[in-house]
Amino acid sequence: MKYMADLDVEVSSPLALSILTLLDERPMHPYEMASTMRERHQDEFIRLNFGTLYHTVDVLERNGWILSVEREKEGRRPERTIYKISDSGREVLQRSLGELLRKPKREYPNFVAGLMFMHHIDKVEAANHLHERAELLDALTAKFEHVFAELRNQGLTRLALIEIEHKIAMLDAERNWVRKVEKEIKDGKLEWKAGIEAGHAMLRRSHGTSTN
Repeated sequence: MKYMADLDVEVSSPLALSILTLLDERPMHPYEMASTMRERHQDEFIRLNFGTLYHTVDVLERNGWILSVEREKEGRRPERTIYKISDSGREVLQRSLGELLRKPKREYPNFVAGLMFMHHIDKVEAANHLHERAELLDALTAKFEHVFAELRNQGLTRLALIEIEHKIAMLDAERNWVRKVEKEIKDGKLEWKAGIEAGHAMLRRSHGTSTN
């Protein structure tokens, strides 16, 4: 079974996966998909807008992974197409989810870029930036903890909210690490030296040549 390598959207994209999982539950039209994603706070993890949503639906349909089954019209609203997942779409969904759970993937977060080049600014300024980041992480962690507790109170199982639990754990780990580095900078324990010695540069390059 082929993947979407030749198309604009890959099935491993969070939005494509969300559409397939929703249609694996029941047939829906795109507006209902978006509403359901927001109700479940999936828009905290998925870049969601109607233009991208409709484009992704179109790609999934052209690839045969979802099928239009019905058109409905309410009053003066535009006609809505209801979609369902196909057998091949369900197979691709299951295989893609297995790959995502099994195989770590190289990612390129912006924060890491900031850390890579942090020594190009004054260390006091860098420590202040990290302090501000830690405070923002405090607020984000509190927000997700509130969302998690609220949805649990509504009867959702822990498994249904496992991505929020993971988000809280990652935020907590990051803020603890950020505060540790901030303190090391302020205490003078983190060497503030730009550049790498020649021998170490070669070692760094050899360790940095890994594949996905």
